[in-house]
Amino acid sequence: MFGLFKKKPKQKTPQSREEILAQAQKNAAKARNEIGEENLQRMAEALRRMDDPNYQSAGKSARDTIRGMDKGKVADNLKIMLDEERNR
Repeated sequence: MFGLFKKKPKQKTPQSREEILAQAQKNAAKARNEIGEENLQRMAEALRRMDDPNYQSAGKSARDTIRGMDKGKVADNLKIMLDEERNR
């Protein structure tokens, strides 16, 4: 069926460690060029922020705030919001 289940031919000769590393470096350089240095720096910064134990996303801080509020008041406000959406 469309060649999805065909067996792929195995490599005849195994690659050496150096060849594998050279291919990996070549692939990394190609990806870096495609992504762009500016985008790569932004992604790296975002990952560093996520690793920071003091970092909280907006969604997580909102969840924590809502959990700390009075349950009845939160339920009442949600009901009001849902009624407003239905009446639009």
